[in-house]
Amino acid sequence: MRMRSRRLLPIVLSLLILVLLCLSYFSGHLRDPPDDEFLLHLPAEAEQTLDKTTRPGEPSVPSGPLLNLTDFDYLLRSNVCRKADRELLAILIVTSYAGHDALRSAHRQAIPQSKLAEMGLQRVFLLAALPTREHFLTQEQLVSEQKRFGDLLQGNFVEDYRNLSYKHVMGLRWAAQECKDHAKFIIKLDDDIIYDVFHLRRHLEALEVGQPALATSSTLLSGFVLDAKPPIRLKANKWYVTRQEYPHALYPAYLSGWMYITNVPTASRLVAEAERVPIFWIDDTWLTGVVRTRLGIPLERHNDWFSANAEFLDCCVRDLKQHSYECEYSIGPNGGDDRLLVEFLHNVEKCYFDECVKRPAGKSLKETCVAAAKSRAPEHGLAEIKPVKLR
Repeated sequence: MRMRSRRLLPIVLSLLILVLLCLSYFSGHLRDPPDDEFLLHLPAEAEQTLDKTTRPGEPSVPSGPLLNLTDFDYLLRSNVCRKADRELLAILIVTSYAGHDALRSAHRQAIPQSKLAEMGLQRVFLLAALPTREHFLTQEQLVSEQKRFGDLLQGNFVEDYRNLSYKHVMGLRWAAQECKDHAKFIIKLDDDIIYDVFHLRRHLEALEVGQPALATSSTLLSGFVLDAKPPIRLKANKWYVTRQEYPHALYPAYLSGWMYITNVPTASRLVAEAERVPIFWIDDTWLTGVVRTRLGIPLERHNDWFSANAEFLDCCVRDLKQHSYECEYSIGPNGGDDRLLVEFLHNVEKCYFDECVKRPAGKSLKETCVAAAKSRAPEHGLAEIKPVKLR
């Protein structure tokens, strides 16, 4: 028995040394994971946030509380303004649902960041954390998208209609802080909106020359003005508002969140005032209506740029291809067609180089546009055809 114990002792000691070495190796690696490895193993739950440190190469934009979110932080940051090699005319902040990767892809295909840079513009998409109900996209995929394009700005609050005000303020605050020394104007957009970026550029260039005091003032808010709209009190409506949420009979005049133009001084004022006002979840009504009114900022009206009908923009593409007719509208919804923005911008660009002609008399969209069905008709019932007035 003594001989056997003596033979086993070196083996046991060797095993103990091997175990200690392994523990030392793995504990060191688990304490300090590489940045990329940490990013790639983020869980997809909406409540999960990144650590508070700034990684090498990231902008040092401060997080801090966002409205009443004391634990706000960025899940993904962007430094598109700091990377610009010259002063920017404008930064485009595009409100986007995190799961709308196909829509963001259409925006990048319609006009890539490199082409925007040539025009003195840059673009960033505003996202929130993926909700648990999102099964088609993961946080890892968003991290991969960010590594490829660098144009995502994601907050750690959850994606929801009721959180749009947080996203809106996050975008304005980021642009006012991060781009204050790099961009003159801020263009706020929704990701399902068609917009003529060439027209917007010309307008901003003309504003700089013709109204320099307004361009640099702290009172620049221009877009589609909605006047004295009542809150929706119908419970079945997505935009239903209780009297506890908003007790008044009418909203103050406000800008449509589809697209509006502001600048850094004005955005800074809106964000600062929003911190002092009870939050209201309909973001454009709250920020450019309630908050703006407290600051006494007037609204510049450009309602003639907008169409509420995606069909008109579809017909614009048709007429640009066939006749090089200038489009009557610059902004409108995409009607659920992600590719329409690509088609629109690829064709409307010729007007920027004066290769379009004015529409002849009697050829306005209201007189010539015929809407096409976007989906198949049901396989039962009788068809009914009747004219519908578009506006």
